[in-house]
Amino acid sequence: MIPMDKPVLFILKMPFEDLKIPSPNNNGWFCTHCAMIEGALAINPHWGNQVEIKRISHAKPRKEIIQYLGKENQWLPVLILNERESITDPIEITAYLAKNFGGASPHP
Repeated sequence: MIPMDKPVLFILKMPFEDLKIPSPNNNGWFCTHCAMIEGALAINPHWGNQVEIKRISHAKPRKEIIQYLGKENQWLPVLILNERESITDPIEITAYLAKNFGGASPHP
């Protein structure tokens, strides 16, 4: 486990290629959950001062995540809070960030 000074947010670099599923227009794909997080970050840029944001490749294995959560937990997006806690639901991630660091929250 890597020591953490602050929460770490992993999201996909977009657009990305999926070698198993070619994109229909050859322009790549985007992850809807990661795109929602990117939108929330755009309107709450101060979260970037409170959370370490890591945009990583779609390809697995995702070594950056494995060193925090293990090989079986490579789902994105993920907000790693500490050695025992992480959040993968994008609405819960943005609600957590708004509650703890201020800014706009997801609408119920």
